[in-house]
Amino acid sequence: MKQNPQKSKTDRPLSPAEIVLLVLVILFFLPPLLFSGWYGATYIPVTQKSEIHARELLISQGASQCTLDIPAGTLTLRRPQRAVLGSSYRFKAQVQLDRPLRFINCTGAIPNWNISLEAQTALVSSNVKPFSSIRQPAFDQEHFTYTWDFTPEERVLQYQSHFWLRAIVSEKDQTVENWNILVRDFPMENLSFFGMPAVIGVIISGFSLVFGLLLLILLLQKRRQKRNEDNSGI
Repeated sequence: MKQNPQKSKTDRPLSPAEIVLLVLVILFFLPPLLFSGWYGATYIPVTQKSEIHARELLISQGASQCTLDIPAGTLTLRRPQRAVLGSSYRFKAQVQLDRPLRFINCTGAIPNWNISLEAQTALVSSNVKPFSSIRQPAFDQEHFTYTWDFTPEERVLQYQSHFWLRAIVSEKDQTVENWNILVRDFPMENLSFFGMPAVIGVIISGFSLVFGLLLLILLLQKRRQKRNEDNSGI
């Protein structure tokens, strides 16, 4: 006569102690999950595009006179919409011109002038590197990229930060003329983790995750011990 094997009892419901452990595991896992989602969202960049309109600017110095031809183009700003105190972020500006800047309609002596495209940003209540403006030579160039790293130092909500794009005409490191081609303002949020720097949130989340893992291991060990006891009693 064929005997039916005894049904294992390992699938029986959790005991009250195991339910308490499971609830604690979930509670300890929640802070790192919530913090990582909130903190990670600040690194999702926001893209802002602006048109650069063509224009001509007259430059005169002594017997030299030229017109600086500034072509149309596009400015693309990439930045976080919000940033957390004490964390490092990147602000990036890209300029794409239809053609290089050039001098036209020059009269008198041929000037020995240089053309540069300069970008500068002011991010609210933040430590910005490089602190000064960034200048790049513009002869025979149509694409320019400017990058800053910044760390928020004060909590500010919806405050206007600024970006400037300038054309610089210089001679022997002396500025002859400069103009603002484009000025843009944009809101910037500097946040904190319940009034604390982000590093405190990382520490709290780390400890919470460790305790959650320890409790999960303890819960699994209890379930394994019961399985062994049930199997030995078959």
